[in-house]
Amino acid sequence: PFIIPIAGLIVGGIMMQIKDVATTGKLVLYFGAQSFMNIYMGWVMRTSVTVPKGHTYTMTNGTIGTLEVDLTGCPAGFALTAMQQVISFIVFMIFFSVAYFTPYRYMPKKLNSWFEVMCVIIFGCVFALNIALNNFSLGYI
Repeated sequence: PFIIPIAGLIVGGIMMQIKDVATTGKLVLYFGAQSFMNIYMGWVMRTSVTVPKGHTYTMTNGTIGTLEVDLTGCPAGFALTAMQQVISFIVFMIFFSVAYFTPYRYMPKKLNSWFEVMCVIIFGCVFALNIALNNFSLGYI
């Protein structure tokens, strides 16, 4: 299941080295990374045993039963996304702090027009939709 994401990572990395297709390469690399992360997290959530077999339960009508098979899966898409966002932010801040004291310091660009402001807002909305679709898809992988 990881063939397409790994191919996306490799092809995107190669494309980023070629000046004419570097921007497209970033998109391909992003696609590969997102696909890899979604498939991996879906696998982790799908294979984790939530309730082991042999567990007794009581139905709403009072009937008592015993699980004959392990219940697997964990509906934790939103918590998972929150953890990914926090960890990504922490890693970014570490790299940002380390790079600050080197010649490769990152300085955010000042937005000079309403068009640039709108582009950032639209990108933020698309990014939020991507996160929402990732959460939605985790339930179906």
